[in-house]
Amino acid sequence: MAVHLRFVSLTVTTAEAEATYRFEKPATVITGPIGTGKSSLLMLLKHVIGGTAMLTPAVRNNVLSVQAEIVAGSERIVLKRAIEGDTAGRVDLLDPRSLSLERSLPVRATPGETTLSDYLLNALGFPREQLAARRDGASRPQNLTFNDLYAYVYLQAREIDRQVVGHLDTWFEPKRKELFRLMFALTDSALMELKRTYSMLTDELKAKSAEHSNVSVFLAASDPRSDDELRAELTQLRDILQRAESALATLRSELGEQSAADAALREELKNAIQTARQAEEEVVAARDLVDARQAVVAQVQLDLSRLDRSATAIDQLSPFEFVVCPRCMQSLTSRPVEEGHCVVCLQPDPVEADIDPAAIEETRSALCQQLTDAQHIQQSDAAHLQAAQQQAQQANFVVTSLRRQLDAQSRDIVAPRFDAIADASSRVAMLKASIDAVTQLRESWARVRAIDVTIREIKTKRKRINKDIKDKSQQLAARQTLVTELSTEFGDLLRSWNLPWVTTAVIDSDSYLPIVNGQPLESQQASGGGIATSINVAYSLTLLTFGLDHADVLVPSLLVIDSPRKAFGNNDSDRQRAAQIYGRFRTLVDAYGERLQLIIADNDPPPVSSESFGKVEFNYENPMVPGVDHPGPAHVGRIEDEPDS
Repeated sequence: MAVHLRFVSLTVTTAEAEATYRFEKPATVITGPIGTGKSSLLMLLKHVIGGTAMLTPAVRNNVLSVQAEIVAGSERIVLKRAIEGDTAGRVDLLDPRSLSLERSLPVRATPGETTLSDYLLNALGFPREQLAARRDGASRPQNLTFNDLYAYVYLQAREIDRQVVGHLDTWFEPKRKELFRLMFALTDSALMELKRTYSMLTDELKAKSAEHSNVSVFLAASDPRSDDELRAELTQLRDILQRAESALATLRSELGEQSAADAALREELKNAIQTARQAEEEVVAARDLVDARQAVVAQVQLDLSRLDRSATAIDQLSPFEFVVCPRCMQSLTSRPVEEGHCVVCLQPDPVEADIDPAAIEETRSALCQQLTDAQHIQQSDAAHLQAAQQQAQQANFVVTSLRRQLDAQSRDIVAPRFDAIADASSRVAMLKASIDAVTQLRESWARVRAIDVTIREIKTKRKRINKDIKDKSQQLAARQTLVTELSTEFGDLLRSWNLPWVTTAVIDSDSYLPIVNGQPLESQQASGGGIATSINVAYSLTLLTFGLDHADVLVPSLLVIDSPRKAFGNNDSDRQRAAQIYGRFRTLVDAYGERLQLIIADNDPPPVSSESFGKVEFNYENPMVPGVDHPGPAHVGRIEDEPDS
């Protein structure tokens, strides 16, 4: 059965006033002159359910919010949304009885929150699915939203004679087809999941193939050797490395043995150096002692000399009485001198004992004995110094000999081994570097092989998924008869309007679009907008009635049509076509009643009458936006002329 969806009312609020427009009849026709707000009212219906609507300046500048009461499935829902500002990104869900706020739902996907689209789709019982879409050459799964489904509900004035359910919008075309398949059960969740998986595998295969190509090109450019050649070379290099490491170990072992002998010689040299150092210290100490002895001998000799000079002076000068100073030859006779003092130096005269010759001789003997003893000690210390110097020379000779022996041994035995070890170590390092380089190249080849395995696995899995898609599609193929039935009903409806230009009219089984006289809708536009409009309206009406007649078809029970007579002229044939379209509206309303809802915006009153048709009338004195004066017919514009928002 059709997905039950209908609008009950729409309340438009401005700063000055508020107006409620009700849609209680199965069909409601909104009429009025151009620019009074018919299309804007339909756009506000789209806006309040979370859609991106084209709003005129009069709406954007004056309307604060809109509130709609709708029926989705069996649930009665009241929604309220601001026109502009930060709050316009969310829609308030109100309690239908008290109109108190129950919750606020985001219009766009928000982590951790249920969107308005999710809420409405759940209420309708319409499946929430993701489309295996592709963007910029990569898989970008996209949610099929309530507003995508609404494209099957709303025929906008600017599109009614141009395209069918947005089929010319390349970004929407995949969604349009997938929604049709969902409505007619030509696909299901399992099949869509398979398609998403297939799309992701395709991307993964593309990425791995590119990676395989890049690595292969790199290998070809960096080294021409194949993996087999590298493997053989790696084996050879490892064998050479093993022999080189063995030779290096032998050299190090020999050097170790020689190092043991060197260690003993070095220890002996160390001890000899220590002995030589001690001998030098002994020489320094002996030389200092000899110098000290020499100073003592010189001092005793100086004392003897001073004693001899004093005795001689006493002997020679004591008989004389000095009348003049022996130094400056000045007279001393006139100078007062105390008794018992020398007339020259004025010091007390020495006592007799101090100038006793025997005492002087005794002192001389003592000094001579001291001099003799000091000289003997000096000679002994000089002999010790000479012995220490000889011992130091011998120790230095031993050190020099040991050093020469060690140098010769290092030069003739150790140094060559060190050179050989350095050469062997360098060769080992070079071999290891070569092995690392070859190993790295082999790792790149291993990466190529791993990528090959991954590519084969992806291809196998993708092949299996593709088979599952075909099998699942085959299981659903029986549903394709519904498209055939739909096509028949579409042709019957279009021909029932007695349109002279209709020869054949079908719905394509692949694109699900109307094909009239073998041509798509866009090819009919050259024959006039009325022809394209008739085809588009017939297509939507056929979908609507087909959903009402088939319990397993999920076409929404609501159809909103803006300006179905926009492209028609005023001649008799044009008026007849318009009357036939409205006649079809009346037939559907009479046949299905409350099971469907038609909301139609048109400039003129409908050419048919029915009690099932409700009316919403606008004029320049009473436009759609409440509380705002209309500037008059000289300042009107159509909403389809507004730029996309």
